[in-house]
Formats: sequence, C-alpha cells, structure tokens
Amino acid sequence: MAKPVLLRRLIGDLHAGVSVSVAFGMTMLIGSAALAVDVGSLYLDRRKLQGIADAAALAAAARPGEERAAAARIIAANCDCGIQIATLAPGTYVADPGIAAEQRFAEGGASPNAVRIVVMRDRPLFFGSFLTGRRDTVIRATATGARRGYAAFSLGSRVAAVNGGLPNALLSGLTGSQLSLSLMDYNALASTDIDLLAFSDALRAEIGADVLTFGQTLDTQVTLPQVVSALARASDGQTASALEHIADRALPRALLPSRAIDLGPRSSSVRVDAANPVKVNALSLLRTMLLLGNANRQVDLSLASNLPGGPGIDVALMIGEPPADSPLIAVTDTNDVVIRTAQVRLKIDTRVATPLASVHVPLLAELGSASARITDIDCAPNSSAAVTLGVVTSPAMVAIGTVDDDDFADMQRPLDPMPARLVKLPLVSIDARAEMTLSDTAENPVAFSRREIDDGTVKTVSSGGLVAGAAQSLSDDMDLDVNVLGLGLNLGALTTVVGDTVALAAPVLDGVVADLTGLLGLHLGQADTRINALRCGRARLV
Repeated sequence: MAKPVLLRRLIGDLHAGVSVSVAFGMTMLIGSAALAVDVGSLYLDRRKLQGIADAAALAAAARPGEERAAAARIIAANCDCGIQIATLAPGTYVADPGIAAEQRFAEGGASPNAVRIVVMRDRPLFFGSFLTGRRDTVIRATATGARRGYAAFSLGSRVAAVNGGLPNALLSGLTGSQLSLSLMDYNALASTDIDLLAFSDALRAEIGADVLTFGQTLDTQVTLPQVVSALARASDGQTASALEHIADRALPRALLPSRAIDLGPRSSSVRVDAANPVKVNALSLLRTMLLLGNANRQVDLSLASNLPGGPGIDVALMIGEPPADSPLIAVTDTNDVVIRTAQVRLKIDTRVATPLASVHVPLLAELGSASARITDIDCAPNSSAAVTLGVVTSPAMVAIGTVDDDDFADMQRPLDPMPARLVKLPLVSIDARAEMTLSDTAENPVAFSRREIDDGTVKTVSSGGLVAGAAQSLSDDMDLDVNVLGLGLNLGALTTVVGDTVALAAPVLDGVVADLTGLLGLHLGQADTRINALRCGRARLV
C-alpha cells in the first residue's frame, strides 16, 4: 500500500516543475531558432551565391578562351566572402526541345559555345551548431551560360569579270527589256555591298507596308521593278543609278524574295542595325532576284562571235525553280539550314564556216544544285576558322549533242543528248556526240577567319573532275560518224576538217560557258561561298 501512496505524492508534487518544462522548452526553442535563423540565412545566402554563379557563367561564356579569369573577376567584384570555383567546364549547348533539358549541355567539343560553372563557399552556423556539432556548412550553386551567335552565308557570290557584251545581253534577257549599262555601271555593281536589312527596310517602304517585320516583308509577293528599286534605295552613287536604270526597264514579274533570302533570327527585326549589317554583293543580290523572277522561263540570247566565218552564237538559258525551303542567302544559328543553288541549263548553238561546209556545233551544259551549310561557329579570339561551311559542288554535265525543245524546257527530266548533225550536205552528213559528267558528293569543309569575313572573301570549292576547258575536252574525245550516200564510214578527209573546226570553236565556247555561268553566279563543277556576317551574340543563361 506504501508504493501507491508515494506514487500519488510524486505526481501531485509541483516543486521544480518549471525547471523540467524549461529543459524541454529550450530544446524546442533552440531547434526553432535554428530553423528560423540558420535555415532562413542559408536560403538567402544560397540565393545570393546563385546570383553570383549566374553572373560568373554569363561572363565566362561571353569571353571564350578567358572563361576562368572572367568568372573570377565577377566573383571578386560581387563578394569578398571566400567563394571558390569548384568546377568550370566549357562545352557545347544545343537548344533542341527534343532533348531533355539536363542533357542539352555536353562538356568539351571542338568549338565550345557554353560554360557550366559550380561555385561554393563555407557558411557559418549559429543555433544549428548546437544540434549538429558543426560550426559551418558548405553551400553550392551551379549555372550554365551559352552564346547564341549567328552567321550569314551565301552561294554563288563570286564577282564575275566583264567580258564583251555578255553583261548587257544577260541582264536584258533576265529583265525582259533592252539594257545598256556602261562598264562603270557594271563595275560599280560588282564592287558594292548592300546590307540585307537595309534592303528589306527599303522594300518595305517600296510596297508601303511599314507594319511588317523584315521577315514578313521578304515573304510578300512583289515585282522585279519593286525589288530592284529597293536595291537602289539601299545603295548610293553609281550603283544606285545603275539599279534605277534596271528598275525602270524590268518587266513586272512576280516573285517572293524569301525564296532566296532567309533572315533567320533577324526576321523579327523592324529596324536597320548599322552596327551589325549583313552585307551581300550588289551584283550577286541583283542576279539572285533576277534568277528568281525568271524561274522556269527560257531566256534567249544572241552573242557576237570572234570565230572566223561565225556570225554569232545563240544561247538558250533555262533556270529552274530553287529547291523548296532552300534559300541562296541565309542567316542562321544552327547547322540545320542548307542553302542550294537552282538548276541551270544552257544550249549554245554555233556555226563556223569552213572552205568545205558550214559546221554546226551544238553544246549543252547542265548545272545541278550545289549546297552549303554551317558546320561550326567558333567565337574564340583570332580563330582561324571562325565559321566553317560544309560545301558540296553541283553535279554538272557538258555534251556535244542535241535535245528536243520540250525536253530542254522540262527541268524535271534529266537531259539525254542525242548525236548532233554537225554537217549536212546533199551527199554527205556528219554526226557527232561527246559527253562529260562532273560529280562530287563529298562535303568539303571551307573555313573562314574573322578577317576573311570582314573582307568579304569568296572561297571556291571545285569538284574532283575537270572544271575548265570542257568544250576543248569534248572536242578531243568526240566520236564522229560520216555518212556518204547512206554508207556509214568512220574516217575521211572531211572528218579531219570538221574535227579541226570544232577544236577551233572549243576555246570560244569554253569562254561563253565560263562567262555566262560566272554572270549567273554559278560555275561548272564549282561552288562559290561567302560568309556575309558573323555575330557571336550575348551570353544567356540556359
């Protein structure tokens, strides 16, 4: 009975109850203080550290080659509190929504465009040290900065040399009226660069659509006179005068400039940025618009000949529609954009008088589609390969032979030359055929330094086959078939005369092919490339 009594007395005894309550309460109070003070302070310090990490990542990404030094300067300027760079890794960031966000950054790469940085610092504990037994803890922050630069590039941008009356003949044929540009006019066009954004702004004013962006302007159907007038507005001096002369005489053929020009990230622009132009050669841009306006139209030219007894050379030119979604000039920040040239066909008829007969030499030339894409952008200072292109030259075919007019005009069907009748006399006829094909499917790397980009350097990629002297090579390998009174013969005195005559005409025909394709900005078995602009852009957090 004594134990229950003592137990009841103990429970009912209230002496020292405050001390027990305080002992339990202090534990809860210290825990609450640790939660309120230490955890709150840790959160604020972590936020501050994250801000410093973000700023350091942006600075590092903006200074390729000096990433660590740039990050260290930002850290020192923001906090003298023992922050250390745990890791700093340059790498490649791909802004692809199809890739998980955490996998878009990969360390390393030939031309890094991003930096991932991890910073850390020791942070003292206050009330938390009573519970953990530690006086401080380590906090960390991670940030990734990336540059989104862009480059503008083009195909068929070589400036052609002036040779005889070819420029006026070709421009007259493409504009649909007679032009008479002087040598000074032509040289002014060939030596002037025009800003694509200034051209887009001038075209917007020309069509009275001030509310449109530059990309929307180029995607509006306009006429050749409007386009050439806009080119004149975007230039000055002799170049503007020559362009105004062409605009006044061009037929009002409709075209969509966006079929040839893709402004990419600059499409949303509404103002000209004089500090960051996208320069394109005036002649190159003019002929691009003229080719676009003449797609799938046959252009007939008559050219003077310097052959003995040759009154002239007749040329039929066919320009195919540009490949879908493939411009000739593009501004882009990815390697997905491919630019391609349009398909071009030439039919050149030449007659050369000989003591025995008049020799007809029909030459056919077909150029397929050359292509180029950006494979790398390197923003490192003094990089020898600031922009690298992957270029594939156009397949080409040159032949001595004939095709039907309908087959020549059908750009969807490949040419299949048949033997041509070079000589036709009452008792004698001579047929001939020769063909040569150039093709190079390999992608060739072409690197441009910053200086070459600034200087507007044009680089030419050639296929592995013959690219010059095509007609001469054809004449050397030509098969002649002589028919006398219906009897087939392989050789004869007349074949020697005809062979020599074709060989005499071959250099002239080579010159015509080279000059015409040069004026068109397209070349036999070659691709001309230019980087029209490079902007590495500001770094951003990703």
